[in-house]
Amino acid sequence: MRQVIDRLAAFLGGFVAAEGTFVATEESSRFRFAVGLGAVDRRMCELLREFFGVGHITTSRRRKPHYDDEVAYAVQSMRELVEVIVPFMDVHLPESYKRQQYLEWRGKLLAYVEHRARRRGRRPCTIDECDQPARAHGLCRRHLWEHRRQ
Repeated sequence: MRQVIDRLAAFLGGFVAAEGTFVATEESSRFRFAVGLGAVDRRMCELLREFFGVGHITTSRRRKPHYDDEVAYAVQSMRELVEVIVPFMDVHLPESYKRQQYLEWRGKLLAYVEHRARRRGRRPCTIDECDQPARAHGLCRRHLWEHRRQ
């Protein structure tokens, strides 16, 4: 079974080298990994989703009559990118121009996560003996709703 998974991982690494995209916005505050294909290849996007266990699939109608309908697999969650996509690509993305693009993207992503990403501190609710995380006005969800009902 392990051999089958290793072969699939190697195949997917090569597939990403051919069809994958690593996007960082100009401000480097939004990051995305995506594979866009013709809609007839939807099963490939589903395979990526099943294999990684993260991300989502979107379908788009053709933009011009002579274009095909499109399907895309994408991962945008910072946590999923750092915990799932980066470790996979580090090991399985073959030496290629795409790998060079990935390494540049990864550098920006990890620098952003380490230095500029907003850290959501788990401040507790300000109500005594409530250890739920605060949402707004220093209150947890339950106490916030109680406050708003008053």
